[in-house]
Amino acid sequence: MYRCALLIPVLLLAQLSSAPALATPSTDDSGKVLVNGTRNPELKPYRVMSAGLDAFDKYHALAPAAPDVRFKLRPMSGDPSVDMNGLALRIAGNTTSIPLPLNEDHMFTLPRSSAATEEDADLVLNKKKGNYRWQPMIQSAGVPPGMRRLGDLRLECHVAVAVAKREMSFMERAFVATLLGSTEWCSSGRLNWGVATTRPVRSATLILGERRMAFPLSDDRMGYTALTSDTTLPDEALVEIQFADESQESKSQ
Repeated sequence: MYRCALLIPVLLLAQLSSAPALATPSTDDSGKVLVNGTRNPELKPYRVMSAGLDAFDKYHALAPAAPDVRFKLRPMSGDPSVDMNGLALRIAGNTTSIPLPLNEDHMFTLPRSSAATEEDADLVLNKKKGNYRWQPMIQSAGVPPGMRRLGDLRLECHVAVAVAKREMSFMERAFVATLLGSTEWCSSGRLNWGVATTRPVRSATLILGERRMAFPLSDDRMGYTALTSDTTLPDEALVEIQFADESQESKSQ
């Protein structure tokens, strides 16, 4: 979706491309590191995914009005030919089997389960591996339709990074921390959060009082880069999303 990073070695790219909450990082024209949504959700260990729940609790102050974190299943690379009908997801261990219901938008919540952790259970999807990816979704109460809250997007980044870190080795985590200049990756001035959408985007505009700031769109316009590392922008700032198939008068997400 975004330009390839020259600063990340091939080994790390391979690790992140299979991690449960990060796709390949890349850089934009300003040299910022971008982090996109997940790929290959099938057969991921529950203990890895549950790291996202821990991160949600730890950084909940970024989005105190968000009741939970949900995870959204999407076709890999936005491929419209991928069948999204009949998806079924469950936590499967030696004795544990917990269905994870999907709503009409293919989103699910992940429950806490000590049994799943003890049995090192997996999240298992009933579809061919490699056709689907997932992304964390956080939505604070009271955010108007067609808008996203910047603090929600920042918390999504922390959830995604926590899941990726759980799968990475100590050396890989140390390398990325050195690259970003921080062990708190989402707080680094070198990392921004790439937000994937299910429809082509015409514009993504941050609104802060009278201030307007256009966020960069992905090359295929199936997402945008939220400038989450800009500390001058408060968590309460809103991002207005205009989709390509909408009129200017009709904005909904």
